[in-house]
Amino acid sequence: MAKTNANNADITIDARIKKAERKLKNFFKNLDEDKKKFLADPIHQLAVTQVILERLSEEIAKGDVIELFEQGKQKLRRENPALKSYNTTIKSYSTLLKQLLELLPSNEAKQAGEDIMQFIVSGRTNKK
Repeated sequence: MAKTNANNADITIDARIKKAERKLKNFFKNLDEDKKKFLADPIHQLAVTQVILERLSEEIAKGDVIELFEQGKQKLRRENPALKSYNTTIKSYSTLLKQLLELLPSNEAKQAGEDIMQFIVSGRTNKK
């Protein structure tokens, strides 16, 4: 299993995904069992995407947004490939998250959205 860098050096990628998946499932715990079964795959994909975003963010933090790229005699400045991947992945993540939140009652969706964003930013939720 691949290991992560920085903050989570001792946690495998699979373990990070499972941890994120458990926390995300908690946001949807009040849904009926039929919807929960339907949500299993999208929640897993959201967790995978979240971990990918974390890893890309770590990679971007190590380098520069614009880097020097050499190919033969040419020297060019280009956007960091990790940033390009991050921008693409965050769009997919946002779309999937929006679709999942739309399945919640509107009063729960707003709070769940805020809690999920807090979880993404800090790794923990604002549970009362």
